[in-house]
Amino acid sequence: MDKRSKDRLAVKTATANVDKRKAEIDNIAPIGKSGGGVAQSMVLSLTDNAMSDRGIAPRQVQLVLAYIKLLGGTATVKQIDDFSVSADDSIAWVNASGVAYEQTPSKILRTYISKMKGTDAWNKSNGVNALVS
Repeated sequence: MDKRSKDRLAVKTATANVDKRKAEIDNIAPIGKSGGGVAQSMVLSLTDNAMSDRGIAPRQVQLVLAYIKLLGGTATVKQIDDFSVSADDSIAWVNASGVAYEQTPSKILRTYISKMKGTDAWNKSNGVNALVS
């Protein structure tokens, strides 16, 4: 076998190895994660008291609750993220001054999901109050 044939074989083998490795990675790589510990596929449903008790939560959480309500009372984190992009008027994804939040709803859920689910207390005076399940 001449040098040119050996080189072609080496390239072909290397390409096959790369393709095999990519397939292995695809089979083990995380899926559905939003980059912060809350999966995009996580489903959140409002509790019966969610809207009446929403005042205990920060503005961003209240907006997430509003999005879930408008999405039928149950939504995935991805649906909430997508909805926040087009939300406007009183439920726009902006702070009280009208400035767009830098974090997505899925990012703020990293911080608040345990409180929203009733695992942790909101604070000493409000205690534990689940707003989603």
